[in-house]
Amino acid sequence: MNHGLMYRRVTVAGIWLLLGLGAIYLYVFEPGKTGFFLGCPFRFFTGLTCPGCGTTRALHQLVHGHLEAAFFLNPLLVVSLPLIFFAFARHSAYVFAQKTPRPNALPAAYIYALFFVVLSFWIFRNTPCYPFVS
Repeated sequence: MNHGLMYRRVTVAGIWLLLGLGAIYLYVFEPGKTGFFLGCPFRFFTGLTCPGCGTTRALHQLVHGHLEAAFFLNPLLVVSLPLIFFAFARHSAYVFAQKTPRPNALPAAYIYALFFVVLSFWIFRNTPCYPFVS
């Protein structure tokens, strides 16, 4: 077996293991009440929320099966998580099938659109008309 393939397999398996352990930790410990969770440095220094604020609490709600509560904590995360999961699952399938994954060649227009969505969400969640929990 080729060492590069073995390295990729071990890396992918390690990432899945860490994701599983993180999910267990989030299931057992509630952010802000128990366990060890870091706060958002952007919010600490500015008092404003960043696009990632609420992510840990939203993931805690997701592992408990509370999709609506997770959405109210960080809607961008809940919408994007299935896409991120699909991309990593697809990459994992390529690696374990001994296929070379396609290179990451996202068109510039998609990158700009993604940047615009995240930036717009960041601005919107710091306005008085933002309807969700911060």
